[in-house]
Amino acid sequence: MRHRSCLAAAIGLSLSLLGSSAWAQRSPGITDDTVSVGTIAPLSGPTAPLSIYNRQIDAYFKYVNEQGGVKMADGKTRKIALRLIDAAGQPSRAVSAARELVEQDQVFAILGVFGTNENQAIVDYLNAKKVPHLYLLSAATAWGADPKGRPWTIGFPPVPATQTAIFGAYLKQVKPDAKVAVLHANDEYGKDGLEGIKHALAGSNAKVVASESYEYTDTTVDSQIVKLAGSGADVFLNFAVGRPAAQALQKASEVGWSPLRFVETSTASSGLLKRLPSAMIEGVVSAAYLKDPASDRFKDDEGVKTYKAAMDKFFGAGFDPTAQPMGVALAEAFVKNLRELKTGQRSELMEIVRKVDKQENAFLLPGVTFNNASTNGFPITQMQIVVVHDGLLVPTGDIMTGSPH
Repeated sequence: MRHRSCLAAAIGLSLSLLGSSAWAQRSPGITDDTVSVGTIAPLSGPTAPLSIYNRQIDAYFKYVNEQGGVKMADGKTRKIALRLIDAAGQPSRAVSAARELVEQDQVFAILGVFGTNENQAIVDYLNAKKVPHLYLLSAATAWGADPKGRPWTIGFPPVPATQTAIFGAYLKQVKPDAKVAVLHANDEYGKDGLEGIKHALAGSNAKVVASESYEYTDTTVDSQIVKLAGSGADVFLNFAVGRPAAQALQKASEVGWSPLRFVETSTASSGLLKRLPSAMIEGVVSAAYLKDPASDRFKDDEGVKTYKAAMDKFFGAGFDPTAQPMGVALAEAFVKNLRELKTGQRSELMEIVRKVDKQENAFLLPGVTFNNASTNGFPITQMQIVVVHDGLLVPTGDIMTGSPH
């Protein structure tokens, strides 16, 4: 009996040590019942209206937790603990926020950081620390351009080349002799947009005749719009992001400039566009890849119902029911990644993310999927042209694919 007792004790000790060993292999930020993640947003500052997407992420994770959490491939079900930090659109504050999330909070991953400049400020730090830097709320080409040099980083929205390829294809159909004026931020994203539309129109009779840039510290873009209006352009590519995009449309209306207007995707999908007078935005063109919760087309859609339920309960004050579910779409993609996680290691998470292809998502337009593997790190390359009519983004034509390169 003593022999059996000693044997049982030895087996118990071995199992305990085995469990400790498995535990030791996990990366920081994950326990048997919780996964800790962080995000960084402009809760204040000029791009504050677009922090709606980070707040969507927070609300959706709370909704997932209320449903019981995420069952992962190791058989355990975990809840997601999200820490959201305000960087006010300032790269220096994004750096301090990232350090706080990694070194103090010890999060498992950082998800959905908003802003090109903010992500540029933290990308090398997060890759050096080997912390997943996922589904950035920035459509800069850089996030997919160097998967070997930045293996821990992957973007989310369609990059400028994808957007402008689709805009250019549509423009050549409806206005083949277009004279295009472009407004863009003086950053990598904005410059990529300018070069992207030039490339998209190359070899056609349409061409870019004027461009103006702005700084995020500029209080208005009025002077830029006056110059563009005087260029003789009959098409305006408003590639500004957030508040400057709305200011540009307002100023163009004030000076009586009425070209065919295109608006950058994130601005159109945020709901910001719809806050302007309906007459001012009538006929504005953009491209969409997310379901529009304000459209009758999706009134009975299960994904949109889930989105509305999650936002109604957990978003809090200021929720815009017309805003498209960009934050929720990337949060759902992250949840699907977590479901495949077996070892709890950050490196395993990145392997899962990189292999994603033709992944369905309840919040993307029918026919649009996540395609990281086949695009080598550009998740969304499919979009559909939309035109504002009576305040709604009305789909036009088929789903189109735009090359991210």
